[in-house]
Amino acid sequence: MPNEQTDSKRAEKWTFALTVVSLIAGGTVVAGLVDRWSGSQSAGISVAASTSVSMTSIPDEVPSGDMSEYSYVTPTAVYPTTIPGCESVEAPDDEHGISIFTSTGGDDAYDDPRFPWFSGAKAASMSDAVADAIPDGVEIKFASPSRSLQFGPISAPSSSDDLPEGWAIEDLASTDASATLLRGESSGGLTVSVNSSTAPIPPCVAGSLVERRFLPDRSVVDVQDTWSEINGQRTLSRSAFLYGIDGTRVRAYTDDTADRVGAEVQASGALPLTIDELVSLVSLPQLRITTPAPPETAPLQTVCGGWTDESSGRELDRGIVDALGEALRSGWRAAPPESPDLGSQLGDLVLAEYDDTTTCQDLVARSGNNESRLSISITSGQQLPAPPNKYDPSYDGHPLSMETTEDGSVIERDESRGDKVHRSVVVTHPGGTRVTVSSSAEAPNVPMTFEQLEFLATIDGLEIR
Repeated sequence: MPNEQTDSKRAEKWTFALTVVSLIAGGTVVAGLVDRWSGSQSAGISVAASTSVSMTSIPDEVPSGDMSEYSYVTPTAVYPTTIPGCESVEAPDDEHGISIFTSTGGDDAYDDPRFPWFSGAKAASMSDAVADAIPDGVEIKFASPSRSLQFGPISAPSSSDDLPEGWAIEDLASTDASATLLRGESSGGLTVSVNSSTAPIPPCVAGSLVERRFLPDRSVVDVQDTWSEINGQRTLSRSAFLYGIDGTRVRAYTDDTADRVGAEVQASGALPLTIDELVSLVSLPQLRITTPAPPETAPLQTVCGGWTDESSGRELDRGIVDALGEALRSGWRAAPPESPDLGSQLGDLVLAEYDDTTTCQDLVARSGNNESRLSISITSGQQLPAPPNKYDPSYDGHPLSMETTEDGSVIERDESRGDKVHRSVVVTHPGGTRVTVSSSAEAPNVPMTFEQLEFLATIDGLEIR
C-alpha cells in the first residue's frame, strides 16, 4: 500500500471526487480533466493530483465560492514499484492541473445521432442490469430516478470545433447513473459512467491504479483503491475502469460519502462495494456499446420536479410514496365516464429531483384524439394560502379563484394562455399537505378541465401524515 507521506512533488492521480458542472452566460462549463498520468480523459471539472493543491486560481466564471484556503491531498505515489497485471510501471508525471473549456448550446439527449449506440431503451437496459447486479445485502437508498442508478441522457458538447487538441467528442459524451448505497455500517455513493472511445489503453503509471485485470475477451480493467482529503476531511474511494475491446469505456466509482449536512460531507468510514464487485459491474455485457437493448425493455422512470425552495415537509420514504400512488389509482377508477385516459402508469409516483420531501409524476392524458400533459405533485409542510388582496396594485389576477372547503382545505384554480394553455388546481390541506395537479396542451389540443383536475386533486388518501 502507498504510504501517507505528504510530498508536494509526487502524488496519487485524480480520484473523480471533485466533479462540477456549472452553467455560465448561455453555455456550460463542460470541464475536461486530462489525466496526465494514465492518458485517459474524463468529463467534468476535476483536480488533478498533487499531494497538496492550493486552489487559488479558479477562473472567475466557475462558481467556486471561497477557495482561498482550499487544499486537496492524496497519497504519495511510490516509484519504482510493481503493480499486479502490469508488465511495466511508468513513473508518475509531476505536472498537474485543471483543463477547462466551454460549450454553448450543448444538449443532453437519449437520441443524439452522433452516438448511435445509445438510446432511451439502451439506457433502460443498462439501468436494469446495474441495479440487478448490486449484491445481496446492499440497499439502493430510496431517491429520485436520477439518483437511483438510472442512466441519464448523453451529455456532450454541441460541437467538436472547440475541443482541446487531442480530445475527441466521444471521450466527453458520457451517460451516468448514480445512487447512495447502504450496507450495514458502511454507506456511500456509487457512480457508473459509460462512453465510447477509440483511444488506446494507457500504460500503467505508479499511483494511478493498484491492479490491472484482463477479461476473457482481452478487455482490460484497471482498479484503484485510495483516499483523498479536502481541507483535512478524508474520503475513501474505490474504482474500476473498463477499457472494452469494442471501444466501450465504463467507470464504476464508489466512495464513503453518503450524506451531506449543508456543505459538510458525512463520511461513513467504510466503502459499500468491494473491488471485485466493482469489476463485476463494469464487466456487465449490457453496458457494452455493441450490445443492443432487448426489445422487451421497460421504459425509464419519468423524472419530475426540479430545484425547489427549502421545504419544511417531511422526507418521504418508499412506503409513503407507494401509499399515495395507490390512492391515486383507486380514486381515479371512480372518475366520471367522460374523464380522459391517464394510462396504466398513473400512481407510479417518484421522488422529485433534488427534493426528497415531494413526490410527483408526469403523464399524458388522452381523450379521443386529444392529448394533454398532466403533472401531479404532492408535498407537505405547507401553509394555507391567504386570499389575495384584489385592491393591491401588485395583484395580477391570479389565481383565478380560491375557496375554502368545509374541512378547512383551500382550493386554488388558475389558468394561463400563451403558446400553450396551462390549467391547474392546487389543494392545500390544514395538515400542511399540498396537492398540485396541472394540465397543459397546445392547440388544437386542450388541457383537462378544472372539474377533472379537481377530482384528481381531492382524491381521498393524498395527505402526507
